Amino acid sequence: METEQTVQSSAPSMRGRSIPPLPPVDLDEADVSPNRGINLRALGRTIQRQALLIAGVATVTTALAIFQAMKIPRSYEGDFQLLVEPVTNEARIADPLTVTRTEGGVPGRDVFTLDYATQIEILKSPEMLNSIVQQVKTEYPDFSFVDLRQGLTVERLQPEGSPDATRIIKANFSGDDPGLVQKVLKVTANRFLQYSLEDRKSRFGEGIKFIEDQLPELQQRVTSLQDQLQRLQQQYNLLDPASQGSQLSGQVNDITSLRLETERQLQEQRTLYRNLQQQLRLSPQEAIAASALSEDPSYRELQAAQQEVQRQIAIETARFSDRSPVVRSLRQREANLNALMNQQAQRIVGQAPAPVPTQQGSGGTSANPAASSAAAPPAGNPQVLAFQNSIRLGLIEQLVNAGNQIQMLEARSREINQASGQFARRLQQFPAIARQYNDLTRELQIATQTLDRLLSQRETLRVEAAQTEIPWEIVSEPTIPRDADGNPVPAPSRAQNMVIAGVGLGLLLGTLLALLLERYRNMFYTIEDIQETIKLPTAGVIPFSRGAKQSLDFPMTFGALGDMEDNRLETAAFRESFSDLYSNIRLAEPPIHALMVTSAEPGDGKTTIALYLAQTAAGAGQRVLLVDTNLRQPQLQNRLDLRNVRGLSDLLTSNTAAEEVIQQSPLADNLYVLAAGSMMPGSARLLGSDQMKQLMEKFRASFDLVIYDTSHLFGVTDASFLTAEVDEVLLVIATGKTNRSTVQRVLNKLTGLPMAGVSLVVNHLREQGDPTGTYNSYSQKAIASQRDGQPSIRL
Repeated sequence: METEQTVQSSAPSMRGRSIPPLPPVDLDEADVSPNRGINLRALGRTIQRQALLIAGVATVTTALAIFQAMKIPRSYEGDFQLLVEPVTNEARIADPLTVTRTEGGVPGRDVFTLDYATQIEILKSPEMLNSIVQQVKTEYPDFSFVDLRQGLTVERLQPEGSPDATRIIKANFSGDDPGLVQKVLKVTANRFLQYSLEDRKSRFGEGIKFIEDQLPELQQRVTSLQDQLQRLQQQYNLLDPASQGSQLSGQVNDITSLRLETERQLQEQRTLYRNLQQQLRLSPQEAIAASALSEDPSYRELQAAQQEVQRQIAIETARFSDRSPVVRSLRQREANLNALMNQQAQRIVGQAPAPVPTQQGSGGTSANPAASSAAAPPAGNPQVLAFQNSIRLGLIEQLVNAGNQIQMLEARSREINQASGQFARRLQQFPAIARQYNDLTRELQIATQTLDRLLSQRETLRVEAAQTEIPWEIVSEPTIPRDADGNPVPAPSRAQNMVIAGVGLGLLLGTLLALLLERYRNMFYTIEDIQETIKLPTAGVIPFSRGAKQSLDFPMTFGALGDMEDNRLETAAFRESFSDLYSNIRLAEPPIHALMVTSAEPGDGKTTIALYLAQTAAGAGQRVLLVDTNLRQPQLQNRLDLRNVRGLSDLLTSNTAAEEVIQQSPLADNLYVLAAGSMMPGSARLLGSDQMKQLMEKFRASFDLVIYDTSHLFGVTDASFLTAEVDEVLLVIATGKTNRSTVQRVLNKLTGLPMAGVSLVVNHLREQGDPTGTYNSYSQKAIASQRDGQPSIRL
């Protein structure tokens, strides 16, 4: 009920916004809160509404449970307990199983690992139970296997409140005859003890035989796998494939890196070599020869003398002709120096340098044929005889070094490529070899472990089969509870539990039926249902009033509850709710001058609310115009006993003046009514016309408040044309009547339409638990909220 207290104060303004998209109405909305948890308040409201249904179903199921409980016969129960494992350390050491399960050491707490689940299933096996039945039949011939199977329970004993299970197995048997129960318990205990020794020894023998049958083949397999693994290791020199594979992969990576580095250096040296050749225009051999000539002192002196002679020839030829004795003498001297330089070069490098060009005579022949013939060296690179300065000598040294470096890197590259191919082939073969090695190793390991386990288990079974003492002992004798006189005491009856279960089942079924019923009805019952489903502000809460449609006897002044003359609580709450609704509208910001009252489906009370709201506003001193826009099924003229000769439809279809058709209401001097007028087809077209918009603007300018009573929205589009022209849309939802799905479809229809805002008016609200609706607490809290100055919308 906390939601109602904040109905008036927690509803924010919706003006200027479109309706937010709402989640689809689901069947479980009443029971699931927005955070997908159980909505206990909604569930409680459902239980309160359907209390009679739930109580009826619970009564029926309880009666059936009582009837069935009366049929349950008296039963007797007895039990015995067997200790199946040693408890103390002394007992464990003395037990023959210690030798097999601890290898002769002192046993720990968890040495005896008995599989209790399997052991209990063996004790309840048909073979075991049949042997017990045959012994019991000697005294009780009618006893059967089914009786034993239904009455006998065997389980591991677990003390109450303790998470640790004991080493004790408890057997329980129930039946109608106490003597039969005692006999069955005694025979069952003896049979279990006999099984613990003889039958188990027999099983040990079968286990030993099975193991011995498996050993030869398994030993042969282990030997074969060992031989295969040894041959593989010898063939490929394998010790540890994992580490060897990593080493081989690392070597391949190193060789690859070295090859890339060598290729990079080789490319760099080749580029340097080509650049140096282009700069020097010498081959390595020619560069060596030029360097040797440049470093010989005699040759350098001859070069200097040649340069001096050439300088003198250049001077003299500028003064004299080539036939001048001076020029010819200098030419002869130059030829002699060339011959000497050729001889010196032949001596130093073993080859003749390139010829040095001489000045030609006018006839195209040498001026000194003898000198020219003597000075003509063999063919060669003239750069060899040229003067080599320190820079060229440095470049020559780099050229020679680059050539040597290229030869060395090429040789290294060939060796690296050869080694890389070898390692690549080994690396390509290695995965298959390693896989074969791993497969053989795994198979050998599995076979060896299996062989070891079988050998160990065989020795274990031999030791356990050799014991002669009964390994189990009875810690609680087979007995039936008896009273002080020695008479058997019946087991506690299940009748009481059955009755309690019947009551609980009835309440559960009743609650489920109530939820299904409300889901089938699919309507709103309380304001909480509306607020949890529709996230829109609530402008007013109108309680149920039996005479709302028949009487319009309201006071003509807008006063407090104490000023009203009618002391009936129902009428007072009903009237005060419209005062609250009008207050919220009057105090809204921005002010509301035009609003429309509509509903999701017919019969929700929208016309009644529009009428009483208009009367309340008129009683507060405002000029109010109440317009009936329901051109399909008008109702206002009937409720106010007015003529409906002409009305809104006439204004929209003719040139009739509004003053001629607007009528004054008999309820108040300042309350005016515009009836719907004559019904005609195409009402939606009329309400959406430009003439209707002009009329609404005129009404807004002429009256303080204009209220439009429209048709319902589900399946009808008439009211949709008015949403953009009013300041507020009041959507009426009637509790106990309006369908949830219909409201959802209407809100989806309104989503996106141009409108100022939408608020809810909850109608026909009844007090919970009061089907007559004489008064309701929601209205009380709404009135209290209004008195505290907390309007519900858009303050």
